[in-house]
Amino acid sequence: MQSQVIFKTEQNLKKAALKKAKKEGMSLKMVLNHCMKDYVDGKIHFYFSYQKEPEVEILEVTPDLQKKMDKIVDLLK
Repeated sequence: MQSQVIFKTEQNLKKAALKKAKKEGMSLKMVLNHCMKDYVDGKIHFYFSYQKEPEVEILEVTPDLQKKMDKIVDLLK
């Protein structure tokens, strides 16, 4: 039993892939099916990294807090 896959991609990428596949005597369907099979078989691996932006807490620097920070800086010297 076959199933249909529908997804959106950039127009230029699709055109370039179609052109290259045709030049190599294949259809884009063949290319995508081979890629999916190789992915499932573990022959192709994709690694994505997602870096969440750090949460930032804004502190009000009061004169008292500034004195404490200055003492810490002096201790670190």
